Amino acid sequence: MKTSLRQPSKKCLLAIDGGGIRGVLSIQVLKRIEHIAEQLSNNPGICLADCFDYIGGTSTGGILAAGLACGMRVAELESFYLEQASNMFTPNSNWFKRYTAARYDSGALQKKLQEVFGATTTLGSSKLKSLLLLVMLNASTSSPWPISSNPNALYNNLDDCGSNSNLHLPLWQLVRASSAAPFFFEPEAIMIEGKQYLFFDGALTSYNNPAFKLFQMATMPGYRLEWPTGSDKMLLISVGTGLLSRSIGLKDPHSVNFMESLPAALQSMMFTGTTEQDLLCRSFSDVRAGDPIDGEVGTLLGAKAISGNPLFSYARYNADLTPKALSSIGFGALSSASFAIDSLAAVSPCIDIGKWVADKKVQASHFSGFWS
Repeated sequence: MKTSLRQPSKKCLLAIDGGGIRGVLSIQVLKRIEHIAEQLSNNPGICLADCFDYIGGTSTGGILAAGLACGMRVAELESFYLEQASNMFTPNSNWFKRYTAARYDSGALQKKLQEVFGATTTLGSSKLKSLLLLVMLNASTSSPWPISSNPNALYNNLDDCGSNSNLHLPLWQLVRASSAAPFFFEPEAIMIEGKQYLFFDGALTSYNNPAFKLFQMATMPGYRLEWPTGSDKMLLISVGTGLLSRSIGLKDPHSVNFMESLPAALQSMMFTGTTEQDLLCRSFSDVRAGDPIDGEVGTLLGAKAISGNPLFSYARYNADLTPKALSSIGFGALSSASFAIDSLAAVSPCIDIGKWVADKKVQASHFSGFWS
């Protein structure tokens, strides 16, 4: 029985998309990955932090990534989602704020995150069994903020930064910041070097799918890890929450309603960014699994990496939630409207679709050469 599937000469990375309540779809895929790890290690209690060296996530993916990095089993995270879904989306009691600032009260989510991760647990805590990446938007500077638990990172190094090291920041607060979707939740205020910064959901950046950013932060010199690249040295697993394109719904130039079109525009931005990050990963890798990007590019399975030699091996697990795609896999009764990020009605169908993805797409062979 093995207590870890990590190998010193190889690195395994896990990235999880944002997508609100659709995180329960990702959970089904993660359960399948964990099951494969159990079989290969002959250890029914192994956790994914014992199998992946670096785990990253955005928004709901950030919640999952942080939990996994702390050594939680996937079933524990599933219980968190199923038990707390209604609490996470408790309507704001302030009627004016509900329609102008934040639809939901973030108090319940904050309390639960403190309970799960610990009110005093920091980004640099020894509770983290793997490296962790969380992506958020710094609203104070209008820039993406991918923050990592890497102790060598420029703003993390305790010798250089001392008490101002980002490793001292509360973990629960960073998770809450990464999942602070505008219109749904208020931004999270975090004190950094004595100054307050406001943070929104990382889905507002180009990293709703954080997979390629995770690869960059594991390998580029500026991030101070510089793990070796190569299809036999690095495996990147990317887990989505379902692709959901959405029409902005304009009929003519004079029909624009800003308040009605903005949420659809944001959803469109998330869809585009998520797909582009997936394409970037496939362009530089040996693709082991993934649905077609589009009709022109295809899956890139077996295609030559544009870097010549592939920089890593890569598998992408996701579901197309468009009506045509849902119908083709036996879920034709569902509509895309069923999968809003705050829809409690989406929980059950997302679980069913996630199980279908896990069963049909996730194979033990995808981990060959890395888990044995």
